Amino acid sequence: MRKVGSAAGIDLFAPADAYFSYFNSPYIGHKQGASIDIYPSHEEWGGPAYSPIAGQIIRVKKMRMGKERVFPSDEADFGIAIAPEGSNDIVRILHCAPEVDEGMTVEAGQRLGSLIRSRYFDYWTGPHYHIEIMNARDFGRSTKSYLLNVELAPVQQKQQESASELECLITRVTDDVIIAFTDDSPIVISGDLVGHAAYCGSNRRHGILDAGVPHYSHGGILGLGESVEERTVTAWGSEIGYAVGSLDGRLPFKRSEPLRPTFEVEIIRGVSCFAFTKKQTVKGCPPVIMIPQQYGGFSRKFTEGDVGVLSFKRPNDIVKEQ
Repeated sequence: MRKVGSAAGIDLFAPADAYFSYFNSPYIGHKQGASIDIYPSHEEWGGPAYSPIAGQIIRVKKMRMGKERVFPSDEADFGIAIAPEGSNDIVRILHCAPEVDEGMTVEAGQRLGSLIRSRYFDYWTGPHYHIEIMNARDFGRSTKSYLLNVELAPVQQKQQESASELECLITRVTDDVIIAFTDDSPIVISGDLVGHAAYCGSNRRHGILDAGVPHYSHGGILGLGESVEERTVTAWGSEIGYAVGSLDGRLPFKRSEPLRPTFEVEIIRGVSCFAFTKKQTVKGCPPVIMIPQQYGGFSRKFTEGDVGVLSFKRPNDIVKEQ
């Protein structure tokens, strides 16, 4: 298990081969730096979710969701509250159909249940469970989650040149996303974590890009926690946002004028970036996860083994080319 954050004296753990994100989500806890999403390496809906702590199950709540989505989804979500011994605070886990009951005790890493495809998700959201720490009385209030303290190993660049065009080899096409790999994207390593590089300021201080670019209004740079005077955030040779304050081990940013990424001639919705582990890499390179404009938008246009160019442009640049 890997420690992925702490608050109020509670340490959170995730499977060592899971990838994760603090910012790549539109919800309030992720905007504030108070939540983490864990993506198990099995990458399967209905696959296991694991307890991030040892403690007692004090609450299991079934939550009805709204109308059906364009993608297959479950009819209900669940919230699970685990209280460490002697604490008034809890760890809340979402998006897991429970296989545990109130009153049971669990160990860190123990299976809690199976992953739900929630209607709170977008179609491109992969199988994951959400974790946050809060006071037990605030179980139903995401705005009350505690800011997480995050400790990451020092970051280093594996490749330093920023390219606005990436030649990508497709390894998987689904209705939700394209998974591809490229040698062209600058990479940052933090211990055994790896991700696409993001930079802040003219001196190009760098870290792992944790964001949905440009489809979410915020993101973060992992491993770069200090505040900066020059706030411009760049990735792939393009401005993607501006830094806003600082968090422990992380630099949050807000999106600037949105890019319009394209894959070949197809305008795409965005690229999903996480803190990956070696389990997700190919020849040391993290995946490039591309999102179509609409559910199923890639299925009849691209296939496994295709090679194409991902580029990052401003809307005006696309208009001029047309």
